Amino acid sequence: MPLHAEGTGTLGEYAAEHGAVAHSRSKSRDDPLSVLDEEDRIFANEDLLRIDHVPDQNKIVGRNNQIETVARRLKPTITGGTGKGTLLLGKSGSGKTLVTRYVSREVVERGRENDVRIGRAVIDCAQRRSEVQTVIHLAKSLNEPEKTGITIPHSGIATGAYYDRLWSVIDELYDAIIVVLDEIDRLAPPDDVENVPPEEADDSKLLMQLSRAGEENDVDASITVIGISNDLKYGDRLDTRVESSFSPDEIVFPAYDANQLGDILERRRDAYREDVLTDDVIPLCSAFSAQEHGDARRAIDLFRLAGEVARDNDAARVTESHVRVANDDAEVTRIQDLIRGCPTQAKIAIAALATMDEFSERSAFKATEMYRVYRAFAEAIDANVLGKKRITDQLREYETLKIINMTRTSDGYREGTYLQLSLLDDSSLLLQTIGLDERCANIPIDGRMRQHIVSIVGP
Repeated sequence: MPLHAEGTGTLGEYAAEHGAVAHSRSKSRDDPLSVLDEEDRIFANEDLLRIDHVPDQNKIVGRNNQIETVARRLKPTITGGTGKGTLLLGKSGSGKTLVTRYVSREVVERGRENDVRIGRAVIDCAQRRSEVQTVIHLAKSLNEPEKTGITIPHSGIATGAYYDRLWSVIDELYDAIIVVLDEIDRLAPPDDVENVPPEEADDSKLLMQLSRAGEENDVDASITVIGISNDLKYGDRLDTRVESSFSPDEIVFPAYDANQLGDILERRRDAYREDVLTDDVIPLCSAFSAQEHGDARRAIDLFRLAGEVARDNDAARVTESHVRVANDDAEVTRIQDLIRGCPTQAKIAIAALATMDEFSERSAFKATEMYRVYRAFAEAIDANVLGKKRITDQLREYETLKIINMTRTSDGYREGTYLQLSLLDDSSLLLQTIGLDERCANIPIDGRMRQHIVSIVGP
């Protein structure tokens, strides 16, 4: 939707006017710390709505077949054997990580009953982004330095030395290991990076080392690897040697429908106090989340956020209006998570593209047009102005995050080819999110800047 607020002077003001992560409307208290002594009138057990909470099986909906299949793959580890390498594939929020955490937790308990020492490590590869960082975190997760006497430094030794310490930790402490590599595809090179042989990709090197550790006599303990990816075709990208050693079975997790999402939330209703929820809260949370590819993680998060909005507004009950406010804030939070750690220069460029989308009737723009607006924004807040190539290179990472689409196109022989940019996310949400950044909040989007942008891209 175009920006019609002529009174809006800066991006920060735009974010505030649109309520970005500013849902609290409760009055200021004389003693702000009094909230620490008050009973929570909304939540009975808010922990049940944490994203990393692993519920009992009776609260896991529509995933019995997947639970059984993963359990079969991990069953040999209960007696110290090696389970079957597995890839769990499906859209975000389809239950892949939840099922893996639940089943592997149960397997560790069964192993303990058999006096088998099973170690379990769940590694978020999206936070590591390289083979060596993943190995460091894996070794730290499994290590008990007071027992092993082994230290895992943050840096300073070769990758091979980190593997050697990992193998020593495993053999010292465990009979079997379950390694869960969440978002394993984030270790693969981006699609636009060329000349990286498959065997040199970080994900291939990591999977090769873990799956062949026993064969190479690096460890006596068994190692079972589960990879999790949102990319349904991730298995097709693996190096043939990794395919041979890892040899994974693939389990596809379908998206949840609105009824299943409603069932998931109903089974977590006891997070709230009795009679706090109005009848339309769970159906509306489910409907919003079903529109986002059946994402259960989003449904649970929205369910929790609605309660927080009600509590922050000193409401007695959670209602439909609280869900709608929470949904707006959740969308901004989602984008905040996507661009967390994003350099200021890239944020300015994304803001330029989003503002162009808002100010005009167009949805696709030349990189040269984006750069002219970026330069105007950067100069307005006294930020360094980078060259066009450096800015477009920075934006490529956000293409992989499905925020921006970048394509090479042509207007014909006379015009030649050029890079075209468009948004894959809502421009208003992007502007709200970037407007929360302390530096970018000062970017002017007043009438004068709007006229300047229109002169570049047209009305």
